[in-house]
Amino acid sequence: MRHAPAIPTALRLGLLAAVVLLAAGCGEAGETPTPPTAATIPTGAPPVNRPVPAVPDPLVATPPAGTTVLPVERVDAGALPAGLPTLVWTRGDRTVGVYGRAGGCTNARLEVVEQGAERVVLRVVQFTTGPGPCTREVLYPPLEVTLDAPLGQRPVVLTGQVP
Repeated sequence: MRHAPAIPTALRLGLLAAVVLLAAGCGEAGETPTPPTAATIPTGAPPVNRPVPAVPDPLVATPPAGTTVLPVERVDAGALPAGLPTLVWTRGDRTVGVYGRAGGCTNARLEVVEQGAERVVLRVVQFTTGPGPCTREVLYPPLEVTLDAPLGQRPVVLTGQVP
């Protein structure tokens, strides 16, 4: 049995480089190669090719139109589960609102737990709406409740319940 002569390493590397260059040069005449795109750092501005959401993102503290943000020093969100927005607003003197978290097979509601002279306790409840299959979108619906008496200077304590 006869063996083919060994190809020297330098020649093998030269042939490999030639093949790579030929493959890179393949294309139609006059075609300009496209340079690779550089990684970008997010600026906070929405990408030009994506639609801007109709509802503002509650995680950037934007209340619904016609409402007034309750100052953060009057909100106790220590018992709120992670990932739920902490923004609280008022609409008039007796309506209090927050954003819930919903989507896929979940929805949200707001409940009044306590309306004492010293404070108002609200609970954001996220609940399952069906067995699925569920999509993975996340929505932040505005939720509001009407108090028995004006909120006045009472602080709002937020609690939450998620499945």
